[in-house]
Amino acid sequence: MPEHDQDVIREFLVESHENLSRLDQELVELEKRPKDAALLASIFRTIHTIKGTCGFLGFTTLEAITHQAETLLSQLRDGERDLNPALVSLILETVDATRKVLAAIEASGEEGESRFADLTERLRAAAQGVETS
Repeated sequence: MPEHDQDVIREFLVESHENLSRLDQELVELEKRPKDAALLASIFRTIHTIKGTCGFLGFTTLEAITHQAETLLSQLRDGERDLNPALVSLILETVDATRKVLAAIEASGEEGESRFADLTERLRAAAQGVETS
């Protein structure tokens, strides 16, 4: 891999870790203020940024996870649905999966073996209004 690409990936990893740390704090606040539009917009932007960069860098697993989470967060942000404990859990699970993929990228330059298909499918179902357990 060219040095330039490695620099871009390193920057992506640093930025993503910083964004996820802020996201953790924002999710705690969101549980207290589930209708806070500014908070929902910030959480959406964080996931949107990670998704966009993944597409650019070719990290398809992380792009798929964050794409589905972005759809769900967009609905919450736009007031099309209300936050509930199941959705909070799903968003937290997304953050955990994102961290795992980032750790794999950091270790090997690759996304790792896990495709998180179950999580991606549950996010997709939730965005379509299908209740998941």
